[in-house]
Amino acid sequence: MTAFNDLVIGSVVILLGIALALGALGISTGFGYDRIGPRTAPYGVAVGLMLLGGALVVGGLRRRVETTAKPSPSIRWKALSLLVLGGVIFLALAERVGFILAASLQFWLVARSFSLRQPCRDAAVAVVLTVVVYVVFSRGLGLALPSGFIESAVTFF
Repeated sequence: MTAFNDLVIGSVVILLGIALALGALGISTGFGYDRIGPRTAPYGVAVGLMLLGGALVVGGLRRRVETTAKPSPSIRWKALSLLVLGGVIFLALAERVGFILAASLQFWLVARSFSLRQPCRDAAVAVVLTVVVYVVFSRGLGLALPSGFIESAVTFF
C-alpha cells in the first residue's frame, strides 16, 4: 500500500471507531452491580479501531515514497469464488437443512479454496467440527442454532 492509502484507510478506520463509540453511548447501562456492562464490548472494539487507524496513519506519515513499484500479487479468483460461495451456501441453507450440514459445506468449500488435496478428509473434519460446535453452542450454552434432520439425530449429547 502507498502512504496515501494508509492515510485514507487509517482515517476511515478512526472515524468508524469514533462512530461506534458514539453509538455505544445509546446503549443502556447494566445493573449497578455489573462490573462489565453491555457497553464494554462496543467500547473495546471502538478503542481497538481507533488504535489500529492511528497506527495506519502514523505508518503512512512515516513511509517514504518508494522509487520502484513492486508488482502487486494477482488475485486468486478461484479461491475467492469458493470462499464467497461457502458464505452464500451457508446463508441459503442454514434454515432449510440445519446448521451442521450448511456449516460443513461451508467449511469444506473454504478448505477447497486453500487448495488442500484431501477432500474426503476435509469433509470428515468439517462434519466433526460442526457437530462439536453445534453441541457446545446449542446444548452447552443454550443458543438456538438452525436445526435440521442431522441435528435431531444428535440428541445423545
